[in-house]
Amino acid sequence: MKRGMMRQGMINRKTQVLKVAACFVVAGLMAGCAGAGDMQMASAGGNCSSLRKELAQLDRRGLPSIIEAKNAGRKVSSKKQSLINRYNSVLNSYLSSKCHAK
Repeated sequence: MKRGMMRQGMINRKTQVLKVAACFVVAGLMAGCAGAGDMQMASAGGNCSSLRKELAQLDRRGLPSIIEAKNAGRKVSSKKQSLINRYNSVLNSYLSSKCHAK
């Protein structure tokens, strides 16, 4: 009985983490859409298509699940942490450059 309750608690925690992450993504998209009238060139070394391409490559490497594990409190290696930092940097550039509105 106690084991089932612990599993349920873990599932609820994962669901909460996903909901919070989704809220941040939606908030970022909404903030970017607020000024979509003046498109800018992407900063941090690239245009929108190169940023989109890099995000897709990082997604294929499994970064979303690594980020989810990190947010759940699990330890990640320094190499994975650097990939997380790069992903966040590219995503920030992508959203701040309003690439999602193009």
